[in-house]
Amino acid sequence: MAQSQPKSVRYVTLDVFTTERFKGNPLAIVKLPSDVTFDQDVKQRIAREFNHSETVFLHPPSSETPSRTCDIFTLNEELPFAGHPTIGTLVYLATTDGLATDVIQSITLQSKAGPIQGNFNEETGLAEASIPHKVRIHRKPVPWQSIVDAHPSLKGLEAGSATSCLLVSIVQGMSFVVIELPRLEELASLTLGGSPIDPGVLRWDEGWESFTAPYFYVVVSEDRGGEQMHIRSRMLEPNVGEDPATGSAASALAAYLALQRGSASATYSFKIEQGVEMGRKSEIGVKVRLDESGKAVKEVILSGSAVPVSQGTMLI
Repeated sequence: MAQSQPKSVRYVTLDVFTTERFKGNPLAIVKLPSDVTFDQDVKQRIAREFNHSETVFLHPPSSETPSRTCDIFTLNEELPFAGHPTIGTLVYLATTDGLATDVIQSITLQSKAGPIQGNFNEETGLAEASIPHKVRIHRKPVPWQSIVDAHPSLKGLEAGSATSCLLVSIVQGMSFVVIELPRLEELASLTLGGSPIDPGVLRWDEGWESFTAPYFYVVVSEDRGGEQMHIRSRMLEPNVGEDPATGSAASALAAYLALQRGSASATYSFKIEQGVEMGRKSEIGVKVRLDESGKAVKEVILSGSAVPVSQGTMLI
C-alpha cells in the first residue's frame, strides 16, 4: 500500500538579541500553511525536533493589516508570551515578509497573552515591542537555602540582600525567581548541577501558579540615580539547560527593579547582557514606565536585534 505524501511547512531560524550569527538565542519560526491545521501535539513534536528553547508557529495573514497571530512553544509546553520569540518574529516579518516599506514599520502580534504592538527601525535594525504585562511581586520570597540546594555551586555564598530571591510574574503564567548575586565571579561560577527548585517552596499568590525558572543577575553599573542600569544575567534551569537570552525574565527583572525605585511617572532603562558565559552573548533592552503613583507599571518595552541563520522545508 502506498504511503500518503507528507505535508510540508516552511521554516526559518534566527539568532535573536544579537547582530552576529551563532551568538544570541536561536529561534525557529514555522510558517503555518493556510490549508492545513496542526493540533497542539503536532506543534509540540515540531518544537522538540528543532530543540530550541522556543519555536514560533506563525499563522497566515487574515487581512491586509500588518497583524499576525503566533503560538510559542518550548520543548515541553505552550507559553502565553516569551521575549526572544517576540523580537525574532518582529524582525523576521519586517525584513523578510514585506509587511511594510517605511523606515519604521509597525506590526501587531496576537499572542496568547494578548496583542503585542511592535515596531522595527530599519536604520538601527532594532525591534521594539510594548509587551503584555501584569506584573506581580508575590508576597512570599523563595528561601535562599532552596536556591543553594538547586544550585550547589552557590554553597558558602550569602544571599545578596533580604529581597534577592523574590518570585516575580511578568504576566499570569510566566514567573521567575529573581536572584541577585554580589559579583560577576559568582555569576560565572554557576553550573547546571543539581535539580530544579523544589516546587513546594514556590508560594505564588492565589491563582498565580505558573511556569517558574530562576534568573540570576548582577548589577554592573547604575547611572542617573538608577534610571539607567547595566546588568549581567543568567537563566539556568536543569530541565531545559541554560538559556542564552530570556526576554520575559529580563522584562520581569526590569519591572521589579523599577518598582523598587518607584518614582512617579519615571522611565527606567536597562541594558541586560545574558549568555556571555556560554559563548552566546545576547544584548536585551528593556524600558519600564511607571504610572503617576510610581507603584505600578504602565508600560514595558522590550527591544533587540536578530539575524537570519537558516531556512528550509520540514516534512510532517
